[in-house]
Amino acid sequence: MPKAPPAKKQSLDEIYIALEKLASRFVPPLKSGGAAVPGKRHAHFVIPRAVSVPGAYGGRPVELEVASLILQKDYVGFYCMPVYMNAQLRAKLSPALLKLLKGKTCFHVKQLDPALTKDIETAIQEGIAFYKSRGWL
Repeated sequence: MPKAPPAKKQSLDEIYIALEKLASRFVPPLKSGGAAVPGKRHAHFVIPRAVSVPGAYGGRPVELEVASLILQKDYVGFYCMPVYMNAQLRAKLSPALLKLLKGKTCFHVKQLDPALTKDIETAIQEGIAFYKSRGWL
C-alpha cells in the first residue's frame, strides 16, 4: 500500500486567517477592538463595554479582551485573557492546547488541525462564559 503524502505545511498567514475567521464568529457578543500592535498583523476581540475589574487597572473601567491574535515571526500568538483571570478555565483546556501555552495567556500556534481549531473555539467559548458569569458581558 503506498504511503500517504505528507500534509502540506501551513503558512503562518493561513493559520492567522483561519483563527481570525474563527474568532470573528463570536462578534457579537464580542466586538473587534483593543490596542494596536505596531508593525504586526493583529486582531483583538473585546467585550462591547468598559467594565471595572475589582483590584485591577486602578479601578478605572477598561475594555476587556477575550481573545487576541498577533502574527509573529515564528508563530501565531493566540492570547486568551480569561485564562489569566480564572484558574478553573485552564483546567477545562485540552492537553494539546495547554502544550502550546507559553507564559500566562499566549499560545504559540505553529500548525493548525481540526482538533486544535476546536480546542481554541472551546477556549473562546469558555472565556465568554466566564465573563458572562461575572456580569461583564
